[in-house]
Amino acid sequence: MIQLLKYGNTNCYYIKGKKGNILIDTDWAGTLQAFYKKTKELNIIRIDYLIITHYHPDHMGIAQEIIDNMNAKLLVIDVQKDYLHCSDKIFEKDKKTNFTPINTEPLIISCKESRKFLSNLGINGEIIYTPGHSEDSISLILDEGIAIVGDLYDLNSAPSFNDEKINNSWDKILSHNISKICYGHHEQILNK
Repeated sequence: MIQLLKYGNTNCYYIKGKKGNILIDTDWAGTLQAFYKKTKELNIIRIDYLIITHYHPDHMGIAQEIIDNMNAKLLVIDVQKDYLHCSDKIFEKDKKTNFTPINTEPLIISCKESRKFLSNLGINGEIIYTPGHSEDSISLILDEGIAIVGDLYDLNSAPSFNDEKINNSWDKILSHNISKICYGHHEQILNK
C-alpha cells in the first residue's frame, strides 16, 4: 500500500509492506510538526526505513529528526553515500531554520541488492540508479507499475534537455511497465 504524505512542498510517499514499511523523502528543515500532524491524520505510527531519492534540501531536510524520533533506519544506495551532506551548507546559511545534519550510520546497499531487501519487507519492487536531476538520484520501482522518481525531469519535458543521462534514466524506468509516475512535486498517470 502506498500513501502520499504531503505536508509541505515535497511529495513524500509511505509504503507499507507485509513485514515492514518505508518512507520515501522528507521535506525542508523546520517541517517536523507538519510531518507529525500529517502522519497522525494518515494513522502512520511506524517508519522502519527512510529512503531519500536525492540529497537536496527539500527532500532530506528532516531526515535525521525522523530517524531520531521515530526510530527509523536510513537506507542509502551505494551511489548516494558521498552526497549525504551536500545540503548541510545550504542549511548552515539559513540561521532561522532548525536543521539537524545526518549523523547516523546508514545501512548501505547496492541497487542489485534492493529487490531482496524490499522483498524482506513484503514490498515487491526494486531501487534503480536514475541520474539526471542530480548525480545521487535514485527511483523506487514497484512491480505494480508505480515509479517514485523524486525530481527526475518530467517525462514530457525530458526530451527537450537532450541529455543522455536523463534519457537513459527514463529508458530504465519505462522498461518496467510503468503506469503511474510519482514525482517529488506532482504525479503523472501514463496512458497505456
